[in-house]
Amino acid sequence: MKPASQLVHVSHLEAQAGQSTTEFLIVFPLLILLVFGVIQVALIYQARATLNYATMLAARAGAVSNGSDAKMRQALAGGLAPLFAKDPSMAGYGAALIDANKETIAGMGMVELNVLNPTRAALRDFGRNRLDGVGGRELPSDTLSYRNSGPGTASRISIQDANILHVRVDYCLRLIVPVMDRVIYAGVNALSPFSPALSANGMSDPFGTSGSTLPRNCINPLFRGPRIVIRSEAMVRMQSPFFEANLR
Repeated sequence: MKPASQLVHVSHLEAQAGQSTTEFLIVFPLLILLVFGVIQVALIYQARATLNYATMLAARAGAVSNGSDAKMRQALAGGLAPLFAKDPSMAGYGAALIDANKETIAGMGMVELNVLNPTRAALRDFGRNRLDGVGGRELPSDTLSYRNSGPGTASRISIQDANILHVRVDYCLRLIVPVMDRVIYAGVNALSPFSPALSANGMSDPFGTSGSTLPRNCINPLFRGPRIVIRSEAMVRMQSPFFEANLR
């Protein structure tokens, strides 16, 4: 028969059996969320860097095409194509470009491209009739170094500054990491799980400040997955006259 001290020692060890299992069950899900979160944040950072490059391509395309929205969206799609690449070949690039073009087409709701400069006020100050005879007005971009550098009455900027094309792109980025896609989407859009209406349209005032606006939800049945908006801006000098018809 074992001494009483040994029995107490054995009982104490048996009482601690399985303790690490309990700790593992608590920590493991949190660890998975942490790892998935790091991966998704890294992908968002990569996408933002890609969008910065694509936005600059769009601005450069607009600078040489009279501020054409179609040309800028086409260039934007080319810059965003790496986000859709699955095969390092010409065929893979073609497929990625097709997918990128689908999301950058006007009216799809996945990309919002706005021209912040030139403005209509600048066109009123410095505009002239289009020289191509089509009709409408344009902002001259030639011989800028010899033109008056004084500010316009309506725009309060010079014609030289008016010829700086400033574009802003909002892109609905798809979140692809399981679990974290919904967590980040809900956090960014301040969704309420208790109200179907708010879940569909976003929450306009999640903290009771009465000052926020409805967030864009990037919802389109043609495009899968939870999405969040990432933004980029670019500025280049116009290399062609900006057509007023390209302002919205």
